[in-house]
Amino acid sequence: MDLEALALAVDERIRVPAAERGSGRLYAVRSGPEAGSAGVTLQLLAEGEARTLPQRVRLPDGVDAIALTSGVWVAPMGEDGPDRPPSQHPERRRAHLTVLVGTDDGLDGVDVSVLRYGDGAPTVLRGGVGLIHQRMLRCWSRRPEAPWATARSKPAA
Repeated sequence: MDLEALALAVDERIRVPAAERGSGRLYAVRSGPEAGSAGVTLQLLAEGEARTLPQRVRLPDGVDAIALTSGVWVAPMGEDGPDRPPSQHPERRRAHLTVLVGTDDGLDGVDVSVLRYGDGAPTVLRGGVGLIHQRMLRCWSRRPEAPWATARSKPAA
């Protein structure tokens, strides 16, 4: 599965101008011929504060990826990294962010982000950093069919 193409397809379906987005949304993503005419099926899993959503969700079986969408503040970083939160930077801008985590080219737990300013062209980024990316990767690793997931024993009768 081409994760960048999937991220762009998901972003196109779920993006809302950043100024109109009041909360984050976490989706289960399924793709392929069984996903319908658009090739992508989205299942809303949770809505609320974007930083906390991946902590509260148990993923369903058969998910190809997870996607989190939110309006965000972005700002230039200094040479040594961010010196203040983007929302407090004098050059801050509102943007729409879609973060997708899945399997890409045999690698599990790959993240791809799509960033848009206003209605502008999407910028595709790989290897995100920060709290949301960490929590998305952790959420993905807890899916039922993860390679390292263990089967739970059935309760005794």
